[in-house]
Amino acid sequence: MASRWLRWTLAAIVVLLAIFVLLAIDPSGSLLFRTIGLIGMALFALSVVIMLLTFRKARRLSPKALLFAAAISVLCTSFFFMLAGMPISGGAVVLATGAGAMVGIGWAMTNLLFVDGDMVRARGDLWFLAVWGVSLALPQLAALIGGRTPYAIAVVSFLGMGLAVGNSLALLARYCRVQKRARAQQASIGTTS
Repeated sequence: MASRWLRWTLAAIVVLLAIFVLLAIDPSGSLLFRTIGLIGMALFALSVVIMLLTFRKARRLSPKALLFAAAISVLCTSFFFMLAGMPISGGAVVLATGAGAMVGIGWAMTNLLFVDGDMVRARGDLWFLAVWGVSLALPQLAALIGGRTPYAIAVVSFLGMGLAVGNSLALLARYCRVQKRARAQQASIGTTS
């Protein structure tokens, strides 16, 4: 446990030193933000490669993790708009969140859920990958169409929040149905033995 904290502390120190060096080279911060942008693009490309390689692998579903993901999305989006104070109408919030939730629910429906021992697992298929691709392209498209205006950023943020919440809650509902069905099946096997 101590070695993990030590590694995180060392990583934080290295990051802070890199920021200091980049700001010493270019006090305007331009180089720092360009570097952050390049790192972000590299991480984005890596996440695409990882998704393409692993989308068919079965992963364990956890109700706590699904609820946590939905709650974090709502909290982060709310916190961001509380701090940023971006102007957006209630109707736009409802429409963007609703549209994102519908895509998220559709994405959750593309998962194959099954019971493996005492765990519920989910595995993606080509539809899962297609919806993931659309959900990845949608914010980019919205940013291109709406520009980088605060309103477009707000709409895209609420769209993403709706997607995360819709996906998590739909997977949670499916998880509960699969669990209930598995328990009923176990009970029927137990009574016929």
